[in-house]
Amino acid sequence: MDKPVNSLNRDDWVDAALAQLTEHGIERVSIAALSRELSVTKGSFYYHFKDRDDLLLTMLDRWRETGTEQALETVERVGGDAARKLRHLADITFRVFGGQMRLELALRDWGRKDERVWAVIQKVDERRMDYLRIQFLEIFGDEKVAEVKTWLLYCLFNGESSITIPPQGQSRTDVMWACFELLIGRQK
Repeated sequence: MDKPVNSLNRDDWVDAALAQLTEHGIERVSIAALSRELSVTKGSFYYHFKDRDDLLLTMLDRWRETGTEQALETVERVGGDAARKLRHLADITFRVFGGQMRLELALRDWGRKDERVWAVIQKVDERRMDYLRIQFLEIFGDEKVAEVKTWLLYCLFNGESSITIPPQGQSRTDVMWACFELLIGRQK
């Protein structure tokens, strides 16, 4: 039996669409598939969204907001010097967003097929990397060093999930933190 239209909200549709994107790719994010998954009629979808494109843009906004802006706002609210901010951001990324890296990869795959999406991803990358660059510049006082460390940390944040084998002799988390400590100038 279908759920009433008003039992779902916009966020429910976006959650389902992001899960579908993560699991199956953008091609499988369809109104019909989502309606079946949510056990509602397509009318429920149109109550909340103008069309599929409206949903897709909302998905991108959600990813940008939760995967970037909320994380950076949390780091700034806690405060501290640049090393503390980077450490807090790394903790959020490794611990909280680590499980969302499959979504990040799916979005980037989608972006390679859609110029509008790629443009959003580029803006998000720019925002994230600008934040890292500012922190590294505060720590090291050298723009070239800050740029290199920004690239390395961003690669660690985004690339770790694509490595399919476990580290030798230590946990994945320990290796990630050791990499982080090397980048901010502290070795364990």
